[in-house]
Amino acid sequence: MEFSDYVTLLTCLISISAYGFIKSRKTENEEQSVHATMVGSRVSVWSATLSVCSGFISSISLLGFPAEIYYQGGMMLWFAPMYVISFPIVAFVFLPVLYRLKLTTIYEYFERRFDYKCRFVTTSLFCVQMILYNSVALYAPSLAIASITNIPITVSILITAVLSAFYISVGGVKAGIHTSAIQMLLIFLTMTFIISISLREMSIHDVYTSVVHGKRFILNDFRINPTIRHSVWSLLIGGTGNILALFAANQLSIQRYMAMDTLKSAQKVVLLNIVCNTIILVSYVSVGFLIYAHYKDCHPQIGNANELLPRFVMDVTSKYPGSVGLFAAAVYSAGISTLSASFTAVSSIVINDVWKVYRERRKMAPLRNDQVQNAMRILPIVLSFISIFVAFLCSMLQSIILQVSFIVFGAGGGPVLGSFVVGLFVPRVKEKAALVGLIGSIIVCFSISIGSVLVKVKPVALELGQCSNQTLTYFDESFIGAVTSTPLVFGLERIFAISYQYYSIIAVVTNVALSIVMQKLFELCSLTANHLPVSHELVSPLLTYSSSKRDPELEAHRTQRDTLA
Repeated sequence: MEFSDYVTLLTCLISISAYGFIKSRKTENEEQSVHATMVGSRVSVWSATLSVCSGFISSISLLGFPAEIYYQGGMMLWFAPMYVISFPIVAFVFLPVLYRLKLTTIYEYFERRFDYKCRFVTTSLFCVQMILYNSVALYAPSLAIASITNIPITVSILITAVLSAFYISVGGVKAGIHTSAIQMLLIFLTMTFIISISLREMSIHDVYTSVVHGKRFILNDFRINPTIRHSVWSLLIGGTGNILALFAANQLSIQRYMAMDTLKSAQKVVLLNIVCNTIILVSYVSVGFLIYAHYKDCHPQIGNANELLPRFVMDVTSKYPGSVGLFAAAVYSAGISTLSASFTAVSSIVINDVWKVYRERRKMAPLRNDQVQNAMRILPIVLSFISIFVAFLCSMLQSIILQVSFIVFGAGGGPVLGSFVVGLFVPRVKEKAALVGLIGSIIVCFSISIGSVLVKVKPVALELGQCSNQTLTYFDESFIGAVTSTPLVFGLERIFAISYQYYSIIAVVTNVALSIVMQKLFELCSLTANHLPVSHELVSPLLTYSSSKRDPELEAHRTQRDTLA
């Protein structure tokens, strides 16, 4: 990196930090409820929209998505119609129930609908997910940035973690939302810049011809085989499950919706994410195509896939002053936005689902707002140190830690989504059956995902440039989207070779089916049917089910929340 690149990088990071500090100054003397302190308040629709989008546009996706297109082709474009299917489901099926309950954390729902055991299991699962994923979000981009700059991995990890904690600790949740929105705009700007500069070097016709000849533009894979990584069905069906798990059953997203003043505004935030996610999807796929067109005759020598996009930026845009610094700022921003959102989410959960519950069970006084504010300032710092520690473990045991992290984050959301589906749409199911269904789905989903690692499931890579005049071997197109694995007896490896896109759907189906079956068994064993009414506020309004009585536990819980606020 040149001097202008470092100036650009520092200017971007300092400006975003200053913006967050200004937002914190504006809210410093304002009176806030406990609920608003933990989730935010008075946030514009567009700020919340960009913040929700940035929560899962991590540096891992920024670096990995174009690389996926380069190595495996553009089938990921089928996420676009999947967004049109899944986000309205989030807005009009899940969100109305969760928003009207005014939950601080979504895991409160499980205690109100079932019991504390379900709440404890889902809360613990989320915390483990985020701690491990944060370590990946710190380590992976630091490794990539180190490949194009003189910034050591250790320094890069510290910068990302400290800035992420700073936004939340100093500026609060509201400032974190605004800085995430600005960081998302920076990512959009950077991707647009990379595409524009690349098209100066290559025409659109040349790029199209290259990706078609290189089999990167095959978009009609309608094979029903569930082991095909990215078929139309795995992306539409499995992708819908993944989006619901991330945007309807995950604290990172729900806390942004709860910051909105009205349900209608929160629904706008969800629906606008169709536009934001589609734009970033198209930009990622476009960059992946551009990278392939540039390297079609000679694949670059890189250590891992995360270094592909940084290498492309160095080769194509580095002659423009500040361009590499802008890209580095985008990578840091992607990591910081995800980390700051996760620090907020985990902090809220520790306060609301652990500390608050502990005080209630000890019959201690309710939490005061100043106690919550202090905790929201201290916990992000503590979490940043934990993430830094685990990120350093990644540098020593990266092949193990990174795989386990992706397994936990990818397979952990489906069981929680399944419990929401049971709670919202199957009022017959009670606490014991719901707990068995939840635990059973966790076991099934993690068994498949961990098994995929043990049998070494890997995608069959498409042809890459040979950097020589040697003739390329014939490539069988039937291998596109297929995977390889270690053979097992009776062909059991096929179970573990199921596309990772289906993990959430498998978890949901397992959870719902097991919950219904176990509820029937419990009723048969007790010889009496448990048809106690469930509050209409806890089930989907799409059901014709209603109760003439309010849930006493829910009423008491709401009264206590109003007292805290």
